[in-house]
Amino acid sequence: MNILYFTNYFTHNSAGAAAICTYKIAKYLSDHGHKLMILAPGGKGKTFDINTSSNFINVPNLKLNQSLSFINFPFNLVFSHFENMLRFLIKIRTKFKPDLIMSQYHTFHYASVVASYLAKILALPHIIRSHDIFIDMVPKPLPFRIFFSIIYPQIYHSIRNCNIDYVQTTEMKDHLQKIRKFRDVKFKILHNGIDLDLFYPSKNQEILKEKYGCETLISFIGLMTQDIGLYNFIKALPEVLKSHKDTHLLLIGDGPDKKNILELASKLNLTKRIHFLGIKPHADIPFFINNCDIGIGRITHKEMWRFFIPVKCLEYMACKKPFITTPISQDIIKDNDVGLIIRKNFSEDDIVNNLNYLIEDKALQKQLGERGINKIYEKFNWDIILQQFNGDLLSLVKK
Repeated sequence: MNILYFTNYFTHNSAGAAAICTYKIAKYLSDHGHKLMILAPGGKGKTFDINTSSNFINVPNLKLNQSLSFINFPFNLVFSHFENMLRFLIKIRTKFKPDLIMSQYHTFHYASVVASYLAKILALPHIIRSHDIFIDMVPKPLPFRIFFSIIYPQIYHSIRNCNIDYVQTTEMKDHLQKIRKFRDVKFKILHNGIDLDLFYPSKNQEILKEKYGCETLISFIGLMTQDIGLYNFIKALPEVLKSHKDTHLLLIGDGPDKKNILELASKLNLTKRIHFLGIKPHADIPFFINNCDIGIGRITHKEMWRFFIPVKCLEYMACKKPFITTPISQDIIKDNDVGLIIRKNFSEDDIVNNLNYLIEDKALQKQLGERGINKIYEKFNWDIILQQFNGDLLSLVKK
């Protein structure tokens, strides 16, 4: 089968969940005999440079074509996809004839919209993988709200007209099915998953603690944005250090909030306790997680977080590590079964108390870790998830 895949992020070497999931889906399909053409924006106009490796993808049966658009963010998330569609129709269509069109919905970019237009032009089935729920427009500045008000009706139209919309979580599916305009849409759950050949518990787990001279090492891996709440976590760290002075924090990734985090760490005299390692190849991430004791999920609260499964939390679980987070999807964590949930109206004391509790109770760390890896095998194994997904695509094309 030939598959044309519109997405906003595509790289094998990224800290971002959307990019990781897109790559894993594409590679699985290419490994199982399908030919894929990936159409994604180029690097111009990004708010920050998450990664520069996307131009070096080398996977059999898979070709990446990026736009040349110089339009700045956020408009490049619209026009770059139109550019890719036109390039496909004018230059690529005669060389690559798709049987199916896929797209990844991510916040407010136009991948799913343009894919929907092209599916109609070519009379092909179109499936969407909704990585995000619709963004909350209320607190945004007026220009963004106007921008969203223009964009979203087009996104709604693409969802209504797709063959299947795959969503991350039970909460996301239940929410979308209640929206009247989506009552005829076929929604199916496609969880974020984990590559168990890459993420698993390692025996050598003291290397970094010996290097930094600490007893407890906490890790965060991913995009550093205000939504994650690392700022909140670091603000609470001095109070934790009063009881656990040999605790260090490991930060891997990049993002628009990194500068603020670095400035806060310096202001609080934490530069010797916080280790910024920047972006690391995804294949190296298991080493860092396995050398840590506790992971960090989200330390902010928004109602929309309940729709999501952060990949970083799955990675902690696959390495038998507990994590701390504010409420996210119950598909991944429920009643503190694989980590500790900080209540939604949390205070700095709540962060401190939960972290102190988990640092001190080694038996609890082990128990949560065991439950986490068991849940990974039950629900979040990429091979099992994508085997079913592949079967759906084959059935759809045969109709």
